[in-house]
Amino acid sequence: MNLDETAEDAGFRAEIRAWLADHVAPATGSTPTFAERHAFDRALAQAGYLGRSWPTAFGGAGAGPVQASILDEECARVGFPRAQSPSRFGVDLLSPALFAHATREQQDEVLPPIRRAETLWCQGFSEPEAGSDLANVQSFADDRGEHLALSGSKIWTTQAHEAEWCFALVRTDRHAPRHHNLSFVLFRMDQPGISIRPIRQATGEAEFNELYFDDVRVEHRHVIGGLGQGWRVAMTVTGAERSYGQLSRFRTYTAQLGQIAAMVRESSSERRVSWERTLGSLAADLTGIRDASYKILSLAAAGESLESLPSIVKLWWSTTHQRLMDLGSDIAAETDGDLEFWNTEWLRSRAESIYAGTSQVQRNIIAERMLGLPK
Repeated sequence: MNLDETAEDAGFRAEIRAWLADHVAPATGSTPTFAERHAFDRALAQAGYLGRSWPTAFGGAGAGPVQASILDEECARVGFPRAQSPSRFGVDLLSPALFAHATREQQDEVLPPIRRAETLWCQGFSEPEAGSDLANVQSFADDRGEHLALSGSKIWTTQAHEAEWCFALVRTDRHAPRHHNLSFVLFRMDQPGISIRPIRQATGEAEFNELYFDDVRVEHRHVIGGLGQGWRVAMTVTGAERSYGQLSRFRTYTAQLGQIAAMVRESSSERRVSWERTLGSLAADLTGIRDASYKILSLAAAGESLESLPSIVKLWWSTTHQRLMDLGSDIAAETDGDLEFWNTEWLRSRAESIYAGTSQVQRNIIAERMLGLPK
């Protein structure tokens, strides 16, 4: 594996750093608001950077995963990681499914406003009885001839209260075998029959929502891949979700490690040596996450199978970041650190072993697919 950037990659990194220096104020350590993040996405789009890795046929530059990750890493460096981008559901998750499974008419309708950061999307996958077992979704879209009528519910839907559109996996056949009874659909969020209820988090925020559908209209032209073909479309989305944004997380977590190290240096606590040992262990883990993320990029660029590597990295970064936040809140409580900030980040990190695939599911994938252990 070659971790060295090509001359073209290095040139792009210098280019995006110069653009960011001209357009983004230095990071203050506080999390940008939703409006600020959306404005940043629109600026990226206007400069031609959003969707840069898309095929040229759809307005991208065909830049590939390495330059896409360079962009993510540099945006994270100035406080705007892709994992917090309002456009990520459309640009990073939905678009690969549309490239692979949508008709040209569907692509021409949906992709351009995504690339311009004009439309915001949410992802309707999880349900009260279908979290890790995604194929068990119960929301049903009844074929009424001219359109489908969707009824049911979704849960843990990020930014549903801000999104104009939703992509969702739903049932469309009550009798077909498992996986063949599902369809992947798109629908507007501002129509009658949709109720959105915020889920209050431990931090006091409400970025997740419950969705309730009562005969919500879904046009036939917005069924991607055809009726009964939704599982393969959804798997394209989940594959993109597991593999994107790894280096931007590394950049964000490394910055937090630096903030914690600064608190330790200023401390005279008798626990300082213990904290320094933990910092060293975390730094080693972050280096491993970085190298594994480069491995994912190397395989993706070569068109090779990623196998279980995304599951390993997801499990690794979620547990490492939780340990990092344990340390940050612990040190802040004994020093002059910003205890409110670190406690809030600690609370946020608790969910990282759940979203994007629970830690239990990742361990099962590694055990079964990589180690060949029985179910």
